[in-house]
Amino acid sequence: YSHKLHIFADQGSGFCITGKIEAGYVQTGDRILAMPPNETCTVKGITLHDEPLDWAAAGDHVSLTLTGMDIIKINVGCVFCDPKESIRACTRFRARILLFNIEFPITQGFPVLLHYQTVSEPATIKKLISVLHKSSGEVLKKKPKCLSKGMNAIVELQTHRPVALELYKDYKELGRFMLRYTGSTIAAGVVTEVS
Repeated sequence: YSHKLHIFADQGSGFCITGKIEAGYVQTGDRILAMPPNETCTVKGITLHDEPLDWAAAGDHVSLTLTGMDIIKINVGCVFCDPKESIRACTRFRARILLFNIEFPITQGFPVLLHYQTVSEPATIKKLISVLHKSSGEVLKKKPKCLSKGMNAIVELQTHRPVALELYKDYKELGRFMLRYTGSTIAAGVVTEVS
């Protein structure tokens, strides 16, 4: 069982972070890996609804007290996981997106804000790979010049900084995202390939 622990850093006191465990479990004394920055730390304490616990499992919203790492390196959107089964942090990935009711075409190089969990990260649509049939998923067109409203497509996205994502088929919560542009949500997507 993979312990993918998905946690957001809060500006709390010391080394306390809060978030939801997406899969697996965590125990006090565990060494866990933060991605990014790809550093390990130790779980000193776990609290759930202000009650101290020895362990917590998938679905629990917990606060963890961590040691052995500089809090400055933790950003909102860090994912904590088992060092032996680490999540990948990447800057390029492929995704299937559904474009909403947008008034303008999406072309290669289009700038977007990648929004997932509580993270907003600047990104670019690097490649338009194919247009898909909405229900069957069959490829209708390869290498389209642009995408327009209502289309279902495979694209390659590039972020400026590494983001911790999973394939949607493996971990739904860590594999879905929204794309925003000038304050509006323009597409919903799922991660299909991480390079």
